[in-house]
Amino acid sequence: MTDNSTTTPADDLIGTARRSPNGTRLAILWPSPPHPARWMVTDRWGSTGYETDDVVADWPVVGSVPYSPAAGMELTEIEVAR
Repeated sequence: MTDNSTTTPADDLIGTARRSPNGTRLAILWPSPPHPARWMVTDRWGSTGYETDDVVADWPVVGSVPYSPAAGMELTEIEVAR
């Protein structure tokens, strides 16, 4: 787990999860280039759209998406036997 006291959203890897200070929203770093809003945000009802780094900067890191770079897995092509 990343220590949020030393990280900024710009340093986070794809798949990092941050939770809003009041606990009502969850943001996942899953960018959709070239747009600057890189964080998919959801609340208990569903997606609320994308936010920029400055919006989630004070949200603590709470985990990561399984099998994402933030969880230690590379997003590389896997050869499939045919």
